[in-house]
Amino acid sequence: MTTDIAIVLIVFLLFIVLILTGKAKIHVAAMMIPIALEITGVLGFRDAWGGLLNSSVIMMGSMFVISSAINKTSLVSRLSKALIKPGSSDFKIMLGLSVPVLLLGCFINAATLIPIMLPMITAICAEQRRPVSKFVYPVCVLAQLWAGFIPTGGNAGTYLANNTIVENLGGVGTWGYFTIMIAKIPTILIMVPLILWYSVKIAPDNGNIPSLEDSTKAAAEVAAKAKRKSGTLSAKQEKAVMIIFALTVIGVVACAITGNSTWWPSCIAALVLIFSGILTDREAISALGNPVIFITIGTLPLATALNVTGADVLLADLFNKATGGLSPVMTMLLMYLVTCTLTQFVTNSAVSNAFKTLAALISVQNGYDARALMLAAQEGSSNCYLFPAAAPGMTLAYEAGGYTLKQHFKQGLLLTIVRLAIFAVYVPMIYPLA
Repeated sequence: MTTDIAIVLIVFLLFIVLILTGKAKIHVAAMMIPIALEITGVLGFRDAWGGLLNSSVIMMGSMFVISSAINKTSLVSRLSKALIKPGSSDFKIMLGLSVPVLLLGCFINAATLIPIMLPMITAICAEQRRPVSKFVYPVCVLAQLWAGFIPTGGNAGTYLANNTIVENLGGVGTWGYFTIMIAKIPTILIMVPLILWYSVKIAPDNGNIPSLEDSTKAAAEVAAKAKRKSGTLSAKQEKAVMIIFALTVIGVVACAITGNSTWWPSCIAALVLIFSGILTDREAISALGNPVIFITIGTLPLATALNVTGADVLLADLFNKATGGLSPVMTMLLMYLVTCTLTQFVTNSAVSNAFKTLAALISVQNGYDARALMLAAQEGSSNCYLFPAAAPGMTLAYEAGGYTLKQHFKQGLLLTIVRLAIFAVYVPMIYPLA
């Protein structure tokens, strides 16, 4: 083992330890990687900080700017309240709550979405005289499931970032704009109805029915905070935001289908929002501070370092010895089970970021299709329904719903099994490992 390999492995291990133990935020730990690799001389400045000029980072940043404009509109909240009529059944209430989850979930992650949804759930439960515990967990699970399905917002550049990781390791990037969507289609089709009906049905009634006074106060505080933070858009501006977003999605999809660069439609749209006055420059700059961007910038050079030092070969050999010559399908399931188990006790984003690069380098060294093993790591870490620590959104739901650990585990057991079964049957067929 050379000195450079030892340094890369120590940096990689330190990154994993920091995020799995919670000693540092993921984006902070990620930004330590290029600093350490440049200071130690493993990578030059250009390779260590190449993520700053990566097309996936540009696309993510511009889509986050667009998302901040979407968040300033009131269309989603108004639509949800219009769908839930007085005296609605639990199923109809959950159906109404799913509207903002599915719409906002296209632009923001679950950890950001749940705090937005909690005051809305409280207000609706107060009006309908229903306990919060019947809806918080189902809404949270729906948000976690939906995250990343539609390639918009910060998810739009994920395929570019994944291809860059594979290519930096010496492989061929096979990720496409719709790869994740295709992989999750049966999961969405089966689990969304299951959540809307089954999860609400088995959710416990903990008697936590909020008062109208409390819900009104909470809603007012949220509205005031949102107004202070981002101002108010006129009806004309809200309409403009939705048109710009629709055109952006059409443009990105058209570019992906025709094989052109997909970053420029979102970049142009972000500039239009700023020049039109819908977003201020400060709001746009604030959107660019999203931790996902820094995670991408920080972790991309790790793949380069693993490749140029030969550390990728060493790690792949260790994994191959540990798996003992398992079949490609079993190798995928092993990666899924490892990440799924870890994510129940450690936040899912930490597990995903720690194992995605490992999955890529194992694939490159063995001549596998990197999509298969990377999807196993990503989907396994997204199966985070059993324990509150599995994701920030799940922790918020656990506290807001007043659940016991037993109640929380019981609600997630069937969902976890179903999602695992769908992956095991479907994904190895459409994205075989070898």
